[in-house]
Amino acid sequence: MKESEVLKNKGGRGMSRRNFLKYGLGGTAALVVGTRMPWLTDNEAYAAHHVQTLNFTITDAMKEMVTHNAVNDARCYFWIYKEDRFPADCPGPHIFTTEGNFVVVNITNALDEAHAFFIPGMVDSGPIAPGASRTLRFKVPRAGTFLYYDNLNAPVNRVMGLHGAFIVMPRAAAPGQKFTPYGQPTPAVPQLFNDLGVAGPNAPWPGLGWEEGDPTSNPPTLAFRQYIWLLHQASPVLFQEVGSFTPGLDFPAQTFVNGFLNDPFIATGTGGITVHNRKPQFFTINGQSGHFSHNNPFHCPNLRVGEPAVVRILNAGLWMHSTHIHANHVFVIAHNNVVQENPIWIDVFTSFPLSTYDWLVPYMRPPDVPNLRGIGLADPGIPTQTGGTTWPPLGELSLVIGGVQLAPICYPMHDHSEPSQTAQGGTYNMGLISGINFTGDRNTPGGVTTFPNAPLTHGPDRTGPAAPVE
Repeated sequence: MKESEVLKNKGGRGMSRRNFLKYGLGGTAALVVGTRMPWLTDNEAYAAHHVQTLNFTITDAMKEMVTHNAVNDARCYFWIYKEDRFPADCPGPHIFTTEGNFVVVNITNALDEAHAFFIPGMVDSGPIAPGASRTLRFKVPRAGTFLYYDNLNAPVNRVMGLHGAFIVMPRAAAPGQKFTPYGQPTPAVPQLFNDLGVAGPNAPWPGLGWEEGDPTSNPPTLAFRQYIWLLHQASPVLFQEVGSFTPGLDFPAQTFVNGFLNDPFIATGTGGITVHNRKPQFFTINGQSGHFSHNNPFHCPNLRVGEPAVVRILNAGLWMHSTHIHANHVFVIAHNNVVQENPIWIDVFTSFPLSTYDWLVPYMRPPDVPNLRGIGLADPGIPTQTGGTTWPPLGELSLVIGGVQLAPICYPMHDHSEPSQTAQGGTYNMGLISGINFTGDRNTPGGVTTFPNAPLTHGPDRTGPAAPVE
């Protein structure tokens, strides 16, 4: 790549600045440390490796963003945690482990100012000097959803891209209870998870429990269905300014925050050329946005009614995001790793910088589908004038526009902080979005339902045995 295509190297920095990261619809890099997790390593949604040691280099790279093409330059400079087993990217790989495990992290700082590796309440490397390496060994105290990040010169180093998700699973379920994501849940959370997958006339969520899979389904349903939405914002103008700062010195944190949050909407460059300001231009989930996030099966659940999932949401940036999901309300089961005494049932929840929260998505029939027995309850659907029923919605599933069949049933997740739905200051639907897709139904009485029905071919061949309905 030509030198003019990247930021100029300066003063010993830039060991990887010629790494050119292409935006793509690929798998999500994940590392499983210590205890094996077959439900994760066998999942094609992750390029998951089982390891005993993490090997990180703190370095930098340029990345093509969602709107980059032959006529529009949309590249951004990042600082990154690069793990030896994966290509460079921002954020760093998802890390999964089990409470009680010991984790070993080898870190080399290839940049020209001090950096760190930090997980609140778990590990703090302290400053790692330029060119230096450090080995950390720590015990994971409890299950939950954590952010690993560089806590030096806050918030500059973290927002520049030095962050990732650190997910800790419990060792076992409490005696007599179903699995939850926590080792010491409040009484209300196991009660909620115990109701998942229960059959019967009054059961709200027949189908599978969270920890239950179904290898006979096509495709197979995996156990412990969970998704990570790591939220972030990127400013190419400001990030380049940081990357071009005096070698060995920290970029002033207050200048960074003021530019990121308070720059005028439009700054005019020399010669009357309008340039972008230092506010964020790109809003990402796991480093991706727009089509690459919304249609990514590694970010967007693709499940059947009756296959509940957990979504873990982390905010590594400086903006507030109010994530709003369609089709199902969700339970907030933990907030900042505090397991909730009384999980609230909501459709939107606000994420503050450095906050985390966990959703339980019951994967019930969407409440806007008319039914006889009530929201979420297994039901054949109300009869229609055409002789069918409102469930399954075969009329919608068989709709073809422009030769494209509109299935499966897709609902969006978007952010009520509206600027985050754009890219480069105005390209709509190219921002922080994902979704929830229904590919089948486990709850249909009398047998299985295929989405869509024969002779249509889109979707799974079958969905496994239906939950009994009385």
